[in-house]
Amino acid sequence: MDLSKAIQNRNLVAFQYDGHQRVVVPAAFGRHATSGNEVLRGYQVEGTGKSRPVPFWDLFLTGKMSDVEILDRQFTEDPPSYSRDDKHIRPIHAQL
Repeated sequence: MDLSKAIQNRNLVAFQYDGHQRVVVPAAFGRHATSGNEVLRGYQVEGTGKSRPVPFWDLFLTGKMSDVEILDRQFTEDPPSYSRDDKHIRPIHAQL
């Protein structure tokens, strides 16, 4: 799973998380600023979530992601309300 490459190439990412299939626009990847856990900031555009309908922003723990697939499908526009330098991710390994 190369999330940095997915961000660089603007590929959508599909995975299972908390029992839900998700398709996400990957926006930033790195370590959580407080916990140090590896995380992906993504804008979920397909699939389901626990408490809200898509689309929505979320911070995903990569250790909880399974069946990760970098899709051939690409996106051209940054997701709505995206801003660089996510304050919750330090260091950032890759970002849009």
